[in-house]
Order: sequence, then structure tokens, then C-alpha cells
Amino acid sequence: MLKIFEEKQAFVESVIYDIKRISEKILWKILNRRQFHDAIQQSITNLANSFNLKGLSEYRVNNVRADGRGSLIDVVWLANWRPIVAFEIDSSFRIKSIKKLLTVEALFRVWVYYGTKDATFLIQKYDPKNIIRVVQLKNVYFKKRRKNSKIL
Repeated sequence: MLKIFEEKQAFVESVIYDIKRISEKILWKILNRRQFHDAIQQSITNLANSFNLKGLSEYRVNNVRADGRGSLIDVVWLANWRPIVAFEIDSSFRIKSIKKLLTVEALFRVWVYYGTKDATFLIQKYDPKNIIRVVQLKNVYFKKRRKNSKIL
């Protein structure tokens, strides 16, 4: 049992390391939060191949909302069409993302957070069983938009 736990931990640490490395490369090219989100989402989707898994973006999950409606997970890695890893990617605190990750049936759940505030309290409040692994990307800054800029 200990060996299985160590293998799972090594897998998670490898994925986290790769995500941080990818985000550093993307930051050199990105101008705003949306572009960063889309680029990291695509990169995480493609990263699944490195682990012999199938990556899908915008994966549908059911019964996320109180009214029974579903939602979309940013990225899911599949093996034999079963979710192995689910990723949500956010620049701000989104309780909805945490709820989606708790709803999806996957072995691993990862919240990639690139906001400036510490995300620890939010996870502790909504995920007391520590099911979700938080990858908080540091030093992610974007150019501020000018409020009065006009497009010619």
C-alpha cells in the first residue's frame, strides 16, 4: 500500500512541476489573464500525452449546481475514457471551481490558481478532506487595462 501511495505522490508532484514550468514559459508571451488561461489550459491538455493519457478541455460534469445542472471542467485527463485527473484554472477565487472539482469522479483533482491572494483559506473551507491539490502559481502579473483608452 505504501508503494502505491508513493507512486501517486510522485505522479502528482511531477504534474505540478510540469505545470509550473509551462506557466513560466507562457508568461513571457501573454498580455492578459484570458490569454494566459487559454494558453495554460491548452498546455495542460497537451501535457496529458506525456503521461500516456488523453487530455480533453471543457469536460462536462453533471449535477454541479443546486438545480441539478451541469458545468464544464477546464481540463480532464482520461484513461480508457475514465477521468484520472481534473483541472480547474482560475485567476480569482471561484467557489464554483472548487465545487466542480469535488463533483467530478477523478482520482486526482487540481486547482491551478494564479491570483495574487492566498488560496489556502478557501480550500480549507470547502474541501476539508483535502481532496483537491492546489497549484498556486507565483509571480504571475499582467498589464493593467486603461479604463479610458479608446479604440480608433
